[in-house]
Amino acid sequence: MRKIVAFLTLFLVGTALHARVYHMVPSGDGTYQMMGGKARPNAAYYNMTTAEVWNAMSNTGGLGGEMGSGYYGYTWPGGAPVNNYYLWNSYFWVGAKVNGEVYVTAHDYPAGEWRPSDGPSPIFQGTGKAVYDVVVAWDDYNDNPGNAPGKHLGVKVIIRTMQWPHDPFNKIIPYEIFITYDSTKCDIDGHTGVLDSLMLGIVFDADVSGADQSDPHIDDLVSFDGWVNHEWDNNRFFRSPTDSFAILPDSFETVPDGIPDQYVIWGDEPSEHVIAEDADTIVIHRAEGDTTILGYIFPRGMSYVYDGDNPNVPGDDTGEGGMCAGYIGGAWIYTPPAPSDSVVTLPNGHQLRFVRPWSHNWWNWETDPAGDEERYNYMMGRHPGTKFHRYAPHPWDIGAQEFDYRFLSSVGPFQLHHGDTLKFVFVGVVGQGLTGGADNYWHGGQWIPGARQLVDWAFKAYYTGDTLADPAHPTPPVIGRPLGPADHEHWQIPIPPTSPTLVYSATSKGVSLLWDATPEYTVDPRKGYCDFKGYRIYRAKYVPSNWELVADFNKDSLGGEVPHSYTDSVNVVAGFPYYYVVVAYDEDGLESPKDNYKKDAAGNPVDVVIPTKSQEDLDEVYVTPNPYLGSAPWTATELADKIEFHNLPSSCRIKIFTLSGDLVKDIVHVGSGSEAWNLLTDEGIKVASGVYIYKIETPDGKYKIGNFVILK
Repeated sequence: MRKIVAFLTLFLVGTALHARVYHMVPSGDGTYQMMGGKARPNAAYYNMTTAEVWNAMSNTGGLGGEMGSGYYGYTWPGGAPVNNYYLWNSYFWVGAKVNGEVYVTAHDYPAGEWRPSDGPSPIFQGTGKAVYDVVVAWDDYNDNPGNAPGKHLGVKVIIRTMQWPHDPFNKIIPYEIFITYDSTKCDIDGHTGVLDSLMLGIVFDADVSGADQSDPHIDDLVSFDGWVNHEWDNNRFFRSPTDSFAILPDSFETVPDGIPDQYVIWGDEPSEHVIAEDADTIVIHRAEGDTTILGYIFPRGMSYVYDGDNPNVPGDDTGEGGMCAGYIGGAWIYTPPAPSDSVVTLPNGHQLRFVRPWSHNWWNWETDPAGDEERYNYMMGRHPGTKFHRYAPHPWDIGAQEFDYRFLSSVGPFQLHHGDTLKFVFVGVVGQGLTGGADNYWHGGQWIPGARQLVDWAFKAYYTGDTLADPAHPTPPVIGRPLGPADHEHWQIPIPPTSPTLVYSATSKGVSLLWDATPEYTVDPRKGYCDFKGYRIYRAKYVPSNWELVADFNKDSLGGEVPHSYTDSVNVVAGFPYYYVVVAYDEDGLESPKDNYKKDAAGNPVDVVIPTKSQEDLDEVYVTPNPYLGSAPWTATELADKIEFHNLPSSCRIKIFTLSGDLVKDIVHVGSGSEAWNLLTDEGIKVASGVYIYKIETPDGKYKIGNFVILK
């Protein structure tokens, strides 16, 4: 993140930035603006909230980010009371050499050199290869006003971003990337039909994380998990490879297993397809004994950022007490053949090719690369800022400390011919630490996989369904619908049912819910038949997360018939904000996304509140929250300094005193059974922490005295 206090503005000729675009809500009015003689859609952001990691995908050259504007940026967990973003911004770079000169087209803050490409934007959004896809395009054609004349590379980029609602895939965000060269759209002097020495770089400007509202960025650290070409052999703090853990899909053991921690083991799980005639015999040491498999080991290639210890804060605040314990990482799942690959020729003449990034590099907000030459040098791994390391070590190992870092993961170099397309798959993840652990802050002690396990799961997700390939025989992505034939080779992981359409409202008896039967006749695209088994109702208090099961209607248990309505009246307290979802589940137990709670026209979550009735019985009056512990998460979009009185008489006076008897606030209440107080005195001064006394008086002389506690 840059240390700039400013509002975000995108400088786009002839376009307008629509401040927020949410899940399933298209941007703008659908019209086109004429830019340089060619139709371009508006710049826009498409919030993706199907998974547990929420993100805003743009059509302007970035892969997501909060950007100081409240967008979701690898926000985890999604739906928390605060936008706990891990990604402040991201930048997509393409560089090449023309006549020996370097040209790099790059996204930047606040606006880079890419612009939304011709055609609708998004090209597609909805259920596609995953449960929710967004497909966008940007280009650097010669009529692109974002880049200078004589610098347009003539490339167009189409990106498909994907999300799933179920574990563990709900913590990964894959991107399929398609880069095409049109030499007639390149205006660089002396260009030909081939772009030479093409490099692709993805930059994550990570801040770990948004829940640390004082310093989410200034105390971060950055590192790499993969093959480092022996550059880290003599490091003091972080060497690679190491063997300290046995990394399992759903846990880890703190014992060596004979496999480098920075490597993926492929073939030790039944769902990991292996071409047996080319596989190697691998011995894995586990606590319960040795295991021998046919498979491969290959470097993970993951760049990542995590929260370190802020040197300006007393004590060790690494992870901020669990609030910011996630690691945000990124890795390449597929690239075209490149010099950075690990290639092995077997005795049978077959070749194994394992994808590796060409370079991992990093810098901080004070040393952002200023021009094409610097950017290209970083992508090539020959920048003096990281002492010309191709795989930059941990900052401590080159004399740097915790700071505001970004990582760059680059691949190449390639040749791209006129009319051809280069195809890539990149994945971003947010995990509990590097190797997983119990999340006691957000998930009530639930074990959450780490960044390493999630990258491993991403490889598994990509190759599920491809019976002719595996990570040693990589196959490119298929662009898929609506731009081409369906992709039946990749991402064939189980798909949960669709969500029913849900409406609900508060009544004096509780919350009444009504939903349709869509999941009961929707065919599972993987199985070819409808595998619906039932509905579950969940509710959440304050924010749409940490869902509590309310009811379960199983079709088999109910004789084949399931209800489509329900009234929730158990343990629902009047005056509190609630959210509800109805999910469908299938024969495998997979649930549809928890995303059909109420939203407004822009996609903001909308709570439902059971109204409190005016009460003449003063014994029914209560205060919430009590105790008050700092800003209370009243709703998913409101973090407010207030308390509320409920079950009040229709007409009364509320007086609030300190323990010593000083009057703090005098409120005249008329109307419903609720009254809010913003914790300001009659003089407009914020009250201090302590115990306060309240007195409720009615016009006929009745009264009640109670107390509440404020802790900040």
